[in-house]
Amino acid sequence: MKLRLGPLFACLMFAQTPTVLADDKPPAAADLLFETPQLTNTKPGEMLDYSYSQKSADPAKYGPAFDDKIKLAIQEAGHTPDERTVGVDMFSGERRKPAGPFEDMSGNPVLVLVLENNIQQLSGLLHANPRFFKTAIRLALRNAQSEPDKIEGHDKAWRVEVAPFKDVPEKARMMGLDNLTYVFRVAPDLPGMIYEIDIAARDSSGAVLMEERLHYDGKKS
Repeated sequence: MKLRLGPLFACLMFAQTPTVLADDKPPAAADLLFETPQLTNTKPGEMLDYSYSQKSADPAKYGPAFDDKIKLAIQEAGHTPDERTVGVDMFSGERRKPAGPFEDMSGNPVLVLVLENNIQQLSGLLHANPRFFKTAIRLALRNAQSEPDKIEGHDKAWRVEVAPFKDVPEKARMMGLDNLTYVFRVAPDLPGMIYEIDIAARDSSGAVLMEERLHYDGKKS
């Protein structure tokens, strides 16, 4: 059974019209992450592997630390040259989460799956409506610009960094997570484009309170 985007997944997207990145200037964060075809360099039969880790200074407060995998299976071509049907294995064992397959995707679903997972975690930890976090992240990314990055083996790379909750009125209730910083590293010639996502909050000494990290491990045919 093929699935389309769920409500939270869909609401994190920005537009349906693909954007072509210019070569001469850093793209807007929303264009880079949500409006650019990211699966063009993939083909049916390929598997994109990502490592995922979660760290916590206090498992009782912020959740347990663990390492796992997210795997995307490029199953078939979509209705346009930029689209694919994508299967997902998100985590393993008791942590496994149902996801996909998603049909006619031009964006890399791992991006929004990680954000959705993060939002659900924050909602559970802080007993708050997921919409609060989704809206703050969306607005931060809409107003952000990318900057040039260096990723070994890739001629061009971009970095986006935002801190969506730093100025929210509710920051006193966020258990130190109001300083959560979201860093996205993207290489346009990488299959799926997403190289790394790092979401972290630190205390005043710089020690990690909570961190989620996704890293591209490679492609298998």
